[in-house]
Amino acid sequence: MTLLLTICLFFLPILSFAGELEPAKVNFHCNIHTINKTEGQQTAWPLDGEYGGYCIIWKSKHKKEDVGHMGLLLYKDSHSGHYYCYDMVCPMCYAQGVMQSIYMETNLVARCKRCYGAWQNIHQGTGNQTNWMGEHWLVTYKAELKGDILYISNY
Repeated sequence: MTLLLTICLFFLPILSFAGELEPAKVNFHCNIHTINKTEGQQTAWPLDGEYGGYCIIWKSKHKKEDVGHMGLLLYKDSHSGHYYCYDMVCPMCYAQGVMQSIYMETNLVARCKRCYGAWQNIHQGTGNQTNWMGEHWLVTYKAELKGDILYISNY
């Protein structure tokens, strides 16, 4: 019994750390009218679109900037006009020790190709999980529009 308790107490901090995805350091800004073109993304829903939209900022293109774990998903809600920002890393894969990015399956749902996890309510700023147990939410960052410039930061 004591051996089992000792083993559990030893592995408990390791297991709880593996499941927690902490926000990364983020400090990024962009012009909402040019960012989709700058990032080379042709989408039916550009970030400055009248009916909402999104743009993906890949860390691989912004190696010297603080853009999250794997990059940022910038999103504009079509109804409210609010801007939201999410980390591109899949929280389910991260919990398993794997760095995998998400992608936009539709203009409202983000998905992971590896684990097929899905997140909805991207347009409401929550990014809650729609399948599995629903315990892995997307990491969100503060997005603030000043003029034509969208500022993303968590420090």
